[in-house]
Amino acid sequence: MDPSDAILRFLDSIGRRSEAEFYLSLFRAESKESFATLVVEAAVLRQAFEAVLLDLRFLHGLGLFPVVVLGLYGPGPGSAEHAERLWRRLEREQVGAEIHPLGGRPPQAAITAAARAGRIPITPFLEGPAGDVAARFDALGELAAGLRTHKLIFLARRGGLRPRGAEADLPIINLATDYDSLIATRALPPKQLYLLAHARALLTERVSHKMLIAVTSPLQLLRELFTVKGAGTLIKRGAQVSRHKGYAEVDAGRLKALFESSFGRAPARAFFERDVSCIYLEEGYQGAALVRTTPLGGYLTKFAVTREAQGEGIGRDLWQLVVADYPTLFWRARPVNPITPWYTQQCDGMGRFPDWHVFWRQLPPARIPDAIAYALAQPSDFPPPDKND
Repeated sequence: MDPSDAILRFLDSIGRRSEAEFYLSLFRAESKESFATLVVEAAVLRQAFEAVLLDLRFLHGLGLFPVVVLGLYGPGPGSAEHAERLWRRLEREQVGAEIHPLGGRPPQAAITAAARAGRIPITPFLEGPAGDVAARFDALGELAAGLRTHKLIFLARRGGLRPRGAEADLPIINLATDYDSLIATRALPPKQLYLLAHARALLTERVSHKMLIAVTSPLQLLRELFTVKGAGTLIKRGAQVSRHKGYAEVDAGRLKALFESSFGRAPARAFFERDVSCIYLEEGYQGAALVRTTPLGGYLTKFAVTREAQGEGIGRDLWQLVVADYPTLFWRARPVNPITPWYTQQCDGMGRFPDWHVFWRQLPPARIPDAIAYALAQPSDFPPPDKND
């Protein structure tokens, strides 16, 4: 069996295989050095070394070569020993790797050459005062900017960022809307607040390209990389979403391409002739929500995020604006639509019918029958034979 196929079968056990194959194709389309940079804590290497090793073996088998950074929180002999041990074990597993110490200017050219040659670059911090973590974060930012890193992942022993007293990690932190509150209330433990502050600086000051930051455990790394839901905490700049009163204010061609990407086919010709009261649009046309004002409340006619952006929290950003503007909202979705389970988490109630599920929020009970009738009477936005609009 092809090693890639064997690994994809494993990934099928943690999520939908179609998701894993889609993300794999995206990652392979990137420059090899840009795929991901893994920042591994010393505690992780001491207590979960075999898990890290397995992650790297899997990724290498898929033709992906992440940059591995060691010693961010404290360089010295330990970093060198961890790098040497990791290199020896990878070589024993016939996984090519090279050690390129970080000191002064990041060895970007050597790291790029290693990744493009199919070898995992191991980049330990070996110099500098143990307490000068801020300077090492700056160097990490310079490296990420130079490599145009797609995803910067911090591997932590306990996984993602978790507020004090909470039972689960925060799935997404939108720096534009969540950061100030988390800092002001000191909702996270001190080390996690420190990481969050530096993550914000990396995303807003150190890199100019699009980059995502994730915090997860080595046991959840593959789920974080290859599923829409992810695992751990995703940190992002935050989507810029604007409101528009009609199609005349937007690029209809790009909007059509967004729907085609999200639903797998183009909308019907009459789609752009139907009434819409407000279009919520992510600045890069990676997500959109269309709402029509009715006597019953807002009717969500379309909600879409490009496949490439699914899992980046753009849907959440759009949704928060929609429900803030339209507290009373109703909509429909095909039972087979992949977003339907998520809709069931956002609604106050729903009705199940053979072709459609109808959902609502803050809708008075007396108006539910009329809302259901309205939703079921709307024409299909996509031509047959598929039914997932």
